[in-house]
Amino acid sequence: MAFDKLTSSDIAAWSECAARSLEPNPFFEPAWLLPAVEYLGEADAPVLVLVERNGTVECCLPLGTVGIDEEASAEGARRSSLTTMIAPDALALGTPLVTEQGGGEAIACAVGELVREALRRGSELVDMEWVGCAGPVSRLLHEAAAEQGVRLVAFDSWERAFLRRRVGEEAYWLANIGKHRRRTIRQHRNHLELAAGGRSSVRVRTDRDAVADFLALEASGWKGNEPGGLAFQRSEAGASFFAAVCAHYLDEGRMWFSSLEGDGQTIAMLCCVRCGTGTFAYRTAYDEAWARFGPGVQIFLAAMEHFDADTDAAWLDSCAARGNEHLLGLLPDRKLLATFMLRPHEP
Repeated sequence: MAFDKLTSSDIAAWSECAARSLEPNPFFEPAWLLPAVEYLGEADAPVLVLVERNGTVECCLPLGTVGIDEEASAEGARRSSLTTMIAPDALALGTPLVTEQGGGEAIACAVGELVREALRRGSELVDMEWVGCAGPVSRLLHEAAAEQGVRLVAFDSWERAFLRRRVGEEAYWLANIGKHRRRTIRQHRNHLELAAGGRSSVRVRTDRDAVADFLALEASGWKGNEPGGLAFQRSEAGASFFAAVCAHYLDEGRMWFSSLEGDGQTIAMLCCVRCGTGTFAYRTAYDEAWARFGPGVQIFLAAMEHFDADTDAAWLDSCAARGNEHLLGLLPDRKLLATFMLRPHEP
């Protein structure tokens, strides 16, 4: 279904599916994905695949065309692929939403629709990037593809930094940090305190002004000034997307900003989103004038401690991109992600 054809009832049913999903993914929820498509969508002709049963949505994921080859083949066909990562700058996870009640039947319907849409558009592949490949949704995808005789391959797998709650263990979030690095981090924090006049602190913010402060902080550094930087405030569309998302999730009480402050200014911020049993550390920003004190590390450590002490979440997803050694060296656990490639028919 085209996004502009969705009714309020469709969106409500979609939201309910997200709330009951086997694997939480806030980035495929309506309040996140709709602004992403409106402001940042990169795929052509994006649609939402909705699997319904008795008026209840049991599975959903986005889909759009990318990679069209303008040079026609000998038969006059145009090669392309479909992707579920239709707004990559806005999304940090690509696992489809599937309810326990829908299960394998719902996934099978979705896979069938992906195949039909690929054939309709003349696409050779469907790429599903950044999908969790060690959970129930991955298993259901493989089973559904096998039952339908569709080739589904998980490749390009990689590990993302992750934190799981350990009941009864003190400071378990520091388990991956060796004693020498811990000493360095403490020294950096002490030096930051001195530079801030002994008045640095971390607070959790849920006020609307935090959004503007985060955007300004992100834009002040390399993300806002270097080619290829991904600061949302680099474009009106990016800023509008983030403002729309934050307005919804702050109102729902599912978003907050951990803010490291000192000497009358904001030093670093981390935007977090609660979804299901977990928390997603979506995006960080820091003032590069304080870079020598490791503000990115300081704010992540503060967020991990807040996760343990002040939430009941079972896990914290770093939302890091592939190859982020900085966070892999900080968080003790791992989440395995991969690209799933579905080939509707053999060439």
